[in-house]
Amino acid sequence: MLGAAPVAAAGLLSTANTAHADPVLATRIRQLIDGSEFAGARWGMRFQLHGTDEPLHTLNPEDQFVPASAVKVLIAGSAFSALGPDHRFRTRVYRTGPVRHGVLDGDLVLVAGGDLVLGPRLRPHGQIAVPYPDHTYGSANTLISGDPLQQLRELAVRVRRQGIRRVEGRIVVDASLFRQGREEIANGNDAIPVSPMMLNDNVVDVVATPGPAAGAPAELRISPQTSYVSVLNDVSTISTGQTPRQWTFTPVATNPDGTHNVRLTGDVVAGGQPVVRPYYVPDPVRFAEVAFTKALDDAGIGTMGTLTTAAARHLVAEHVSPALAELSKVMLKLSSNVHTVYFPYLVGAIAGHDPVTAKATGIDLQRALFAQAGLDPDESNDDSYSPNFFVHFLDHLVGKPYFPAYYRAMPILGRDGTLADVAPDSPAAGHVYAKTGTGGTATKLYKAMAGYLFLPDGRPVVFAEFLDRNVGSLAEAMALQTPAGELQADIVTAVYESLTR
Repeated sequence: MLGAAPVAAAGLLSTANTAHADPVLATRIRQLIDGSEFAGARWGMRFQLHGTDEPLHTLNPEDQFVPASAVKVLIAGSAFSALGPDHRFRTRVYRTGPVRHGVLDGDLVLVAGGDLVLGPRLRPHGQIAVPYPDHTYGSANTLISGDPLQQLRELAVRVRRQGIRRVEGRIVVDASLFRQGREEIANGNDAIPVSPMMLNDNVVDVVATPGPAAGAPAELRISPQTSYVSVLNDVSTISTGQTPRQWTFTPVATNPDGTHNVRLTGDVVAGGQPVVRPYYVPDPVRFAEVAFTKALDDAGIGTMGTLTTAAARHLVAEHVSPALAELSKVMLKLSSNVHTVYFPYLVGAIAGHDPVTAKATGIDLQRALFAQAGLDPDESNDDSYSPNFFVHFLDHLVGKPYFPAYYRAMPILGRDGTLADVAPDSPAAGHVYAKTGTGGTATKLYKAMAGYLFLPDGRPVVFAEFLDRNVGSLAEAMALQTPAGELQADIVTAVYESLTR
């Protein structure tokens, strides 16, 4: 049982409910901080062996900090608790009329079930691709390999197998699982729509490849290629050292059929890598309707679009998502802000049975989980939390049935996700499952890491560490991200070494 066996370590006395840190550890952590460019930063941390009453090490554990994306461990914990790690999201196709001689006298209705990985991520055996950086960041150079319409094409093939060759009515997407909202995603973009219907992360990828020489227009490639959006090319090839224009999608026209014309402005460097720019679709429902119509057409099923009389629905085809344990890796390993803002809605709509105020109900369920962990749900009114809050929450989840799936969805130090390139040669690499967090303004850098450090005997050390540092510009804050993350990994390594040497 986790936490039951004592661990032998120099200077550490550990039983089932006590653990006292070697003072050498505190000295080592202070040396790491004082010898870095973050010596003057404000730090907070707590490291605690699960099953013990006393922390191994603390520093300002009650102070509140901005956790940035580390907050996703709280959101994910709520989803695992409310839905379970094996929950799957179902996308179904219904017909609303009879089929005679291959002709459907009615509509085809695609009912959105909240599946967040309809698109190219899905791999055989239910695994998903999580290449870093993600295509939604605006900094990727390549697309996720695969067909963004693959599941819609599979559904279209199944529709054809049901004997349907032509649809007299319309292709309709039913997104009534919850009422659509809008959320900021802190990616330098405007707020995005949050809908039960998600296809390709509700992004049209525009890949800008440099032209043959400076001054030439860039080549644009769009994925998925549908009639939903037409992109006018205002992307130029520039020489190394030239200041590029800011990437911008400018609306040009919204057409009567709900499709869009936009202009992409920006620059790529001659001889450089392509750049993937995400166009966040303004209407996920219409985007999916256009895409499903294309998939049907490619499968040899014509659509007439005639208005029909409402009628009973009959199931024609179904796609089932990977389990939540796999699907959540996009939020945790990749730190997708797009997926993150969806989870309170999904939890509220599905676990809370609330299609109208789904987000509020999802937040209520998260607050209830905080209370179950013995925490004050009102500790944070401004998106800041203490190391104590994070550690007590994470420790509460260790004994839950979903714990193995939960921690394995997090980045692994030196191995994958946002920690893939951090401390790969550390003795703690491969033993730390943790969520990172980074935020920056013109005056502050925020950096966080929170999760679990597993000892050789399998017991977890639950930890959270935060820092904030004054900076002179946003550029300085961004430049300090990597060394701050490496220093936090060095501190985790110091803890690991103190317990295993």
